[in-house]
Amino acid sequence: VIFLESWPHAAVMEAWQRCEVGLVPSVWPEPFGLVALEAMSAGRPVIASQTGGLADIVVDGENGLFVPPGDPSALRAAIAQLLASAELRQRVGQAGARRVASYRASVIVPQFEQVYHTRLARQRLLGRPFHPRSDRKPLEQTEDA
Repeated sequence: VIFLESWPHAAVMEAWQRCEVGLVPSVWPEPFGLVALEAMSAGRPVIASQTGGLADIVVDGENGLFVPPGDPSALRAAIAQLLASAELRQRVGQAGARRVASYRASVIVPQFEQVYHTRLARQRLLGRPFHPRSDRKPLEQTEDA
């Protein structure tokens, strides 16, 4: 295992091409799970802890394998399972590559736009202008501002 810091994204994605498996054995609730998505976009199967955002990205047995957080024996067994079967690695990796497509900006941005359009339409029906922060008081200016 080699830990590298501050690599350009292109180099990280190139490195994924040389890997057999992506490991994300987090012991705390990852808010999103970008590392898992990077591995999946390279067609690599992912072994991850079922915690935080990883539980939304990885589907156990489909595009990755789950292990309990902080369980090195389970992690070792999952690694051995994937390394023992090229067919399993390929099947799970391909499923991950398909899954990551749902996180592309071309998919996500229209979903966000739809939320805003729905909110605007609701506010118009109620005869109220739409203010994204209407539930909050205006920020006070300080002398430092």
